[in-house]
Amino acid sequence: MALFASVTLSRLECLLGDYRASLAALSYVYSGDVVAVGGELPASAPGAENKTLEEIMMSVFPARLSVSYHAGVSYLMLRRYKDAASVLGSICSYMQRGFKTGQLRNIPGSEQFTKLFERMTALLAILTHVCPTTGIVDDSVLRAVRDKHGHQLSKIEAGEEGYEDLFIFACPKFVSPAVPDYGQATTSAAAAAASSAGGAGGSGGPTGQDAYKLQVGQFMNEMSQQQTLRKLRSYMKLYTSISVGKLAAFNDTNEEEFLPLLLCYKHKMRQLEKKKSSSDDDLDDNDDEDNGGDKNDDEVAPLDGTIGTALDIHYYIVNDMVHVDEAEKQRRFENYFMAQIAQNEEIMQEVDAILTGA
Repeated sequence: MALFASVTLSRLECLLGDYRASLAALSYVYSGDVVAVGGELPASAPGAENKTLEEIMMSVFPARLSVSYHAGVSYLMLRRYKDAASVLGSICSYMQRGFKTGQLRNIPGSEQFTKLFERMTALLAILTHVCPTTGIVDDSVLRAVRDKHGHQLSKIEAGEEGYEDLFIFACPKFVSPAVPDYGQATTSAAAAAASSAGGAGGSGGPTGQDAYKLQVGQFMNEMSQQQTLRKLRSYMKLYTSISVGKLAAFNDTNEEEFLPLLLCYKHKMRQLEKKKSSSDDDLDDNDDEDNGGDKNDDEVAPLDGTIGTALDIHYYIVNDMVHVDEAEKQRRFENYFMAQIAQNEEIMQEVDAILTGA
């Protein structure tokens, strides 16, 4: 009961807008504690079927989906973009495979999975524009993001507004912890009706949409800064060294105002990054593993992490010159071969189904 109470508490804290508390509520889930499944034998007894709390949560897909979605939103709002992309990319990749095999159709509430999948791909569309996601999100998921939200992304690239539409579609329905004044709400509704009829204005109290509008406003305030910084990054990726004045001219500002912008970009992309634990290497296949009754010391709490950067470039200033060192791209071919092997297996399954039907 405590395990799923923590999952529900995490969801509630996210809806209230307390994102640190939402992640802190998951500390019990990722504590690495080992329990005996079924409760007939203690975890230390020989022959007991032991699982960590995380493995039990992963075996219940609605709980896993709730944790991944609300943790992804919390990481996004806390500016931990890499962690948000990792969490959302992992669950979206799993759901893609589940949709293809039909595995998710047998789970109660499966009609809601598609809607939540589309919401998470919208969040990933935002994250792909804010920080590089190469090596974090599977290529198949990135293709789904581009196919579904390519129009909004092209609008953002052109300098138009697009973040707000994506976030409004993808965010949870935020609520306020305060009990509303129902009498004031009734009075406000009557005043609004009177003002629409006679043109007179009335002072209304807080409504149920205030918490929702507040979170959307905070997100858009952050994204308005990120849009300017993204333009700066696109120019710096073209050069290994460039004068501050020339780079400032590209960004339509003077040198005095541009230097704080360079420091701001470093600060905005400096973030905590969750170290990948050994249990995160393959969450899809760990349901059958036995930990032997020992606590996993590699578990990492959702709020923990080390200071890193979401930038894929490193830049510094020497004598009014900006020097740019782009991160060396590691060529990894195993993902391509694994994707082709999986595609071949799907084709063979379809052929076997045709032969069986014939």
